[in-house]
Amino acid sequence: MESVTFSTKQGNIPLVRLDLNIETRIFVLYLLGQQTPDNRLTHEFIREGIVPACQHVKKLWQEWVDKRDFREGAALVTTSMPTNKIFSNGLDLQKAVADPKFFDEYLNVMFRELLTLPIPTVASLGGHAFAGGFTLAAVHDYRVQNGKKGFLCMNEIFFGAPVPNGMMAAVKTVTNDPTVLRKIVLEGHRFNAKEAFQHKLIDVIADGEGYEGSEGTLKKSIELAMALRSRCARNAWKVNRELLVKDQLNVMSQPDVYVVH
Repeated sequence: MESVTFSTKQGNIPLVRLDLNIETRIFVLYLLGQQTPDNRLTHEFIREGIVPACQHVKKLWQEWVDKRDFREGAALVTTSMPTNKIFSNGLDLQKAVADPKFFDEYLNVMFRELLTLPIPTVASLGGHAFAGGFTLAAVHDYRVQNGKKGFLCMNEIFFGAPVPNGMMAAVKTVTNDPTVLRKIVLEGHRFNAKEAFQHKLIDVIADGEGYEGSEGTLKKSIELAMALRSRCARNAWKVNRELLVKDQLNVMSQPDVYVVH
C-alpha cells in the first residue's frame, strides 16, 4: 500500500489521503474531515486537497501508459472516513459567494478533474451527501450508498440559495429526467438509499451481512471498483466518458455566475 496525504499549505492541516493498493491498482481517496468535520468544500479542500489528488492519479496512470503497463486497469473510490457520518455537507457558502472566482476556479475545476480522470470512479456514500456534497458524488461514474443511514439532498431551496450552472451540470451527469430534477432541485427531497436507487441516482445499495454501515459501504464500493477497473485497461475510458458528459463539461468550462438575491 502506498499513501499520499494532501494538506493545507498554511497550517499543514491534512485534507485528503490517497491510498493505492499496488496489487489491485485501486485508489481510495479519503476525505479526512480535519479542516471541517463535515468535509466542507472549502477553497483549500478543493485546490490543495481533491484537485492535486486527482492530478496525482492522472500522473501515475500516464506513467503506466507510457510503460504500456496497463495490467488489469485501475479505479478510484472516494469516501469519508468510516467514523464520519457525513460524506460531505457541501460548500462553505458564505466564503464561496464572497469570492467571485470560487465557482470558476475552484468548484468547477474540481468537477472537471473528476470527470476527466482516465479510470472509473466510485463515490462511497457511507453518510450524508448534501448540496455541494451531492454534486461531488454526482461527478463520479458510480455511487454506492449506505442502506441504513444517510441521505442525498440538494437542500439549497430551503435557504434561498440558487444552484450555480456548474453544480446543475454536475447533477445532470446523473439524471436528465425532469421529474427527478424537479424533486432534487425544487423540492430539496432527501433521498434515502432505496429512493436514490429507484430514481437511478445511485448504482448500488450497501446492505446485508458484511456490508453494514460506512465500512461495509466502502467494502462494497471497492468490490465495484474491482469489477470496473479492467474497462480502462486499453486507455479509452477518459475519451468515452467525456463523450457522455460533453455538454456538462462545456457548461463547467464557461464563466459561472452566482445570483445573489
